[in-house]
Amino acid sequence: MQTTLPAPLVTLGLILRRLLATSQSLQAAVIVFTGILLADRLFTWFIFPAYKDFLETRFSVTWELIDTAFAPVVWVVFTGLVLGSLTVVITFAAQSVPKLIDLYMSHWMSLLYVWWCIGCTIHDLSIKIIAESGIPLVPSFIFNYHVLLPLFLLSIFPFIMVILISTKTSRVIQSLLHGADKTLEKLSKLGPDAKLPESLHGSRQYFLFEALNQLADLLTYVPYKESKAEVIEGFGWLLDRYLDYKPKLPNKFFKVHPRVREDISFRTMQGQLPELEEAHTFFEQKALVLLGNGYITFLETGQFDLSTLCAEQLNKLGKRALEVGDEPLIEVVTIRFNTNVRFGIKHGQTNNEPRNLYNLVFHYGEFVRHLVEHNAQTRVKTCFGHFVFYGQNCFNACTQAPALAFILDVIAVEMNKALILMHQKQWDAEFFQERFKQFLMLDNFQNVDRDFAVNFFSKNVGVRLMHIGLALHFLNKGEEEKAHQVAKDTMQDYQLLGPDLFNKTMGMIFARLKFAGPTFWEDTDRGNLNMYYTPHPQHIERFQELQQEYMSELTIPMKVA
Repeated sequence: MQTTLPAPLVTLGLILRRLLATSQSLQAAVIVFTGILLADRLFTWFIFPAYKDFLETRFSVTWELIDTAFAPVVWVVFTGLVLGSLTVVITFAAQSVPKLIDLYMSHWMSLLYVWWCIGCTIHDLSIKIIAESGIPLVPSFIFNYHVLLPLFLLSIFPFIMVILISTKTSRVIQSLLHGADKTLEKLSKLGPDAKLPESLHGSRQYFLFEALNQLADLLTYVPYKESKAEVIEGFGWLLDRYLDYKPKLPNKFFKVHPRVREDISFRTMQGQLPELEEAHTFFEQKALVLLGNGYITFLETGQFDLSTLCAEQLNKLGKRALEVGDEPLIEVVTIRFNTNVRFGIKHGQTNNEPRNLYNLVFHYGEFVRHLVEHNAQTRVKTCFGHFVFYGQNCFNACTQAPALAFILDVIAVEMNKALILMHQKQWDAEFFQERFKQFLMLDNFQNVDRDFAVNFFSKNVGVRLMHIGLALHFLNKGEEEKAHQVAKDTMQDYQLLGPDLFNKTMGMIFARLKFAGPTFWEDTDRGNLNMYYTPHPQHIERFQELQQEYMSELTIPMKVA
């Protein structure tokens, strides 16, 4: 029958194994042992003669009678105290901070201190054994008892406190982030044309991926929202720093090392690895996959604020990629946004909950406006197509999840903002007209049951309200032609709803546009800004006149499927 060792014993075994097996630990041991030996010799040659005279002048000292029998026992006890303290601290901390032992065993100060305790013990045992063989080592005894032992007694409590503080989740997060940042900084100093040794190539990539994996584990194991938020923002910070270093990294760094190819994030992407290597996006892809997994987890557990923070970091990365002109990364960010929207719709449909999608579409819309700011017309065209597609998805899901009707309004709001920005930047008229038509398609879905359409569009007027709000913007700019397009498009509602219900619905829209203020009387995740507000209500009457012109032209109502 197999037995399981208690957690503290397992942790102690790991500590001892890492102390004796890792190269960094052995380097620390060599440094400490060499330092103790040199300090012993320097004390013997230069300090002990003066110290001996000082003691003999003030005290009656008989060097041959110095009792040294207790010293090895004391040192063994103290070393055991240090290792025991580390074992207990790491055992308890590792319950909420996974792989803490790996992080600790790469911490130079901790390694040096543990080896210093062991070195002091070995120093004492060695000089005692040598002294018993008849070789006088009084200076070394004095160095051990009067220098090393007091230093240890003064430092052990601060060291244990430092270890306790360093096991705090926030300190672990910062240690992981700064460790990865320093690694990238060192690699960037080599330059893009540097020949990266194979061993360094593999070890550095592996170290960076392990840091990302540990951060992702913290999202799962840590129970506190503040720590999870710190990890999410840490992903964003590290990716931002990575983009600073990226142009200066050795070209070979972007070749995925065999040691990393088996990483869990890449096992299902083996066919895409050559493409990721060529685009230099394997690191960003790894980080965004982990962040996307966190987003899905937060969806499923109802942690709306954390899922929103994931979307915000994705938006910031997209903006940063636009600033540095990293086209492959912009494509990756767009795909991640679409992937998150797909999971958001699935979650919203299952739970009749629009909150996640509301926040996600807001950040997606902000990303699209960044695209507009950087004149990325092709990508704006693609994203507008995605908005219409996901709007159709939300509309189709409304039979099972009526709350998703609100997401149609949110998509309309974001498209409206982007169109106004395009108009302000005087984009190509033909391109703008195509996007404007896509905007008007948000409430013009095909193959819809008439009764369902009448019931839906008579109660959910947000999309049409945004259409009319944009028409009022054009009227304020003196561009009546586009307002005519909106007025003509509303005739579909007239034919669908009939004169009475149409007039009632339009009256509700106009009243809302006329009297709604810029802020709402309740707070939301996006503050209390009223997304249905228009600053141009003075043009409502003119828009109504345009509608009347088109209504007067309608003689035979069109049939609606």
